[in-house]
Amino acid sequence: MISFFIFFTIFLIAVEIYSYHNGLKKITYDVQPSQTLLEPDEKFKVNTIVENHKFWFLPYLHLIEAFPQNIQIPGEEKNITEEGITYSLSSQLSTNSFAKMSSAKLNSSFYMMPYQRLTRTLEASLPNRGRYLFSGCYLNGGDFLGLQDNSKEFTTYQEVVVMPRASNSPEFESLLGGLIGDISIRRFIFEDPMLTIGFSDYTGREPMRDISWTQSARLGKMMVKNYDHTTDICISVILNVQSALNTQEEDVLVEQCFSLTRSLCEQLEKKHIKYSFVTNAIPMGMLDLVSSVEQGLGNVHFYTIMEILGRASLSACENFSVTLRRACRTCEQGQYFIVISPNENEVWKEAYDKLVDISGNKTFLITPELLEKQENGEAIA
Repeated sequence: MISFFIFFTIFLIAVEIYSYHNGLKKITYDVQPSQTLLEPDEKFKVNTIVENHKFWFLPYLHLIEAFPQNIQIPGEEKNITEEGITYSLSSQLSTNSFAKMSSAKLNSSFYMMPYQRLTRTLEASLPNRGRYLFSGCYLNGGDFLGLQDNSKEFTTYQEVVVMPRASNSPEFESLLGGLIGDISIRRFIFEDPMLTIGFSDYTGREPMRDISWTQSARLGKMMVKNYDHTTDICISVILNVQSALNTQEEDVLVEQCFSLTRSLCEQLEKKHIKYSFVTNAIPMGMLDLVSSVEQGLGNVHFYTIMEILGRASLSACENFSVTLRRACRTCEQGQYFIVISPNENEVWKEAYDKLVDISGNKTFLITPELLEKQENGEAIA
């Protein structure tokens, strides 16, 4: 009997030591959002996967996940039990290093059988524009006798980008409707060298490149090509986040500009007008500091720009005058420029006036202040 007791005691000590040092080994964690680009308040699923890859029963595990700030999960006010898992969401800041990017912690408690794969799916939403990170978790596990705790940290960095809301300003819709309507019905008198509609006698005023040597040889006199007079309309959307104000309202104005830009892009898509996009906002999580999208149209083009707007910070990577000078160098025939800015600034006014001149007065500035003046019925210069 004494021998059995001694053996059993040694066995318990061995199991206790092994469970303390190896209890969390071969445990894996992953989190997978169902979507990476979202509308504000759009429902999406967050899948958490925990796997036990060893032949060892885990009687108790406590999982603390770092979720994005302001994430909305139904039932977050109370604990929820589902398939043997109890979890709750709190908005307290965590002191753990893994959660420094987030102010929300999701706490889960459960047990795991040998070689078990545990998958939990939550429905969530994010109300505001921005880039959000699911940065990992902190896993606590008790030993065999429940005397001590061990811990393990996992890092993931899964991200979700929320697009800006469309502007609901009737003044902006009115201004935009008139502007785009005027652009879309115009037909500019520019010669297109790709569309030859006939030939005429050479007068000496035409450039040499317009001479048709085939027709000249056939008729025995110098003939020049006649071109159709048309051009494709293209709009360049230029977004500025560099504000002249140093007040608390500055961030609000910049956010309004993001919403105005989205509404503008939606209108251009609806009118089937090709457009390009450039901004001096810093796109968080992207390698290129200066964000630009070439001329295009369609869903891929639109959502590429929406992702940039969702990632954009409220800080500028360059002075807006530099962005405008770059637009001056790329100005082409038949190209319009629509500039969206939180306000006007004398620092970049010279570059803006130069763009107006080069484009032939086909450059337009939209600011929240301009829309407010329209709302108040004030005259706009």
